[in-house]
Amino acid sequence: MKKTAYIFSLLASLLSNPLFAHPGHGHSTGGAGLAHLLWLVPVIVAAVVVVFKEITASKN
Repeated sequence: MKKTAYIFSLLASLLSNPLFAHPGHGHSTGGAGLAHLLWLVPVIVAAVVVVFKEITASKN
């Protein structure tokens, strides 16, 4: 695990900062809201599944 973290941190340090903030990732475009919603859908689904399992497990 430490080797993987070391390799990841080494690769991340080699990437330039402009790569992380290149044009086209603005929050003022028309599709920005939809893009953020699509990123959040898996988190919302996972939360619903966990809550549903907790509710059904407490009944048994």
